[in-house]
Amino acid sequence: MWEKGWEDDAQVWQLDPEMAYDPSKIHRIEFNGNYHKMSGFFQTHPSPQRTPVIFQAGASKSGIAFAGKHSEAIYTDYSTFNDLKNYTRQVREAAIAAGRDPTTIKIFAAVMPVLGKTQAEAEAKYAKIDGLISNQGGMAKFSGFTGVDLAQYKKDEEFKFDGKPGDNIITGVVNGFKTAAEESTVAWTPEYLGHMSGFGGPTPKPCGTAEVVADYFEKCFNECDVDGFNLVCE
Repeated sequence: MWEKGWEDDAQVWQLDPEMAYDPSKIHRIEFNGNYHKMSGFFQTHPSPQRTPVIFQAGASKSGIAFAGKHSEAIYTDYSTFNDLKNYTRQVREAAIAAGRDPTTIKIFAAVMPVLGKTQAEAEAKYAKIDGLISNQGGMAKFSGFTGVDLAQYKKDEEFKFDGKPGDNIITGVVNGFKTAAEESTVAWTPEYLGHMSGFGGPTPKPCGTAEVVADYFEKCFNECDVDGFNLVCE
């Protein structure tokens, strides 16, 4: 459908006779496979690159192996430069093991910048966002991502998060919280974690003027072997 359903010049946009697409350049696809059958026309024109880019997120062992073999781009979310560097190294090594050029995999790191015309303005924005966070919603989010049921603890009860992997969890999220737990100088309680999770978790949040934020981007780009950034928000 992507490659053969529509010819490149099928779009005409003419008024006389009125026609958006030339039907002679839109072709019926006949396909009979083991798991899928198709007999008909692709309902929309393909994107310029036709075959979609394989863009994945995967920090588990199997996810990294899949990335090395198949991915063209990767979204990743790590709280520290060191963890991000280790991840990009693993992905590049997996690509080499799969017989691929490791530079053909483009890695995009998550970041939540808070910008202001002045440092004070940026910090005021940060404080405003921070004051709107739903701790309860954040606790539910954390529990869903990590498999740890925070409801079993009192909101102000300290507990240890060991970051153990398990079924139906997002490994990258668990790894990010594990690093944050190891580096934290304050006690982790469900309420504290809920607030952190509600405000993007341990995703880096450079805050300041355009120059300050750009310096962070440049440092991360140069030190962590990433190819770009994915701006995220909560």
